[in-house]
Amino acid sequence: MSLLALTVAQGAQSADFYDTVSVGTLKGKLTVQWIEPDIFLFVPDTDSPLTFTRSNGEKIVPGRMLTDGGSVPRPLWILRNYSPWGYAPAFVVHDWLFEVHHCQYDGFKKYSYKDAASIMSEIMKTMMVLKKVEVDRLTLWSMHAAVASPIAEKQWDSGKCNPPPPGMFGGPKPLREYTIDFD
Repeated sequence: MSLLALTVAQGAQSADFYDTVSVGTLKGKLTVQWIEPDIFLFVPDTDSPLTFTRSNGEKIVPGRMLTDGGSVPRPLWILRNYSPWGYAPAFVVHDWLFEVHHCQYDGFKKYSYKDAASIMSEIMKTMMVLKKVEVDRLTLWSMHAAVASPIAEKQWDSGKCNPPPPGMFGGPKPLREYTIDFD
């Protein structure tokens, strides 16, 4: 298949996929503290927690956890929209669903890795509709394909619980703190 034909086929798949993804509501603050290179502590805001409400009314509120943002392979960071923090709310909620599963927190049997992939896509599309990021159907489709892949399934099945140590908040004044407010 020629590169042009492959590009056209992927464009058609991504357009069709975009139209199937639901839009929800995204509210609250997303705050992370730098711990070490590529490791951040997500700290839920007590007054305005990051909350994604799905189109069916189901609410997902991530808890305190370690995250690397999006697990985007480093060589892809050079491509537009493939930053590990470009869709931070979607990546944090996705990581939280894996954390819930691996640590067997309340509700851990509620989701599969494919549900986590769908929810991440819903948040990405919600961000696009809210104009927090540009509409990019190909990125939505390709990131969904990555997190719904057999590699993601293996991580879902064999990943370990990795909660942050008690008291890990980076001290009273963290080295760096990043906050995004969706209210």
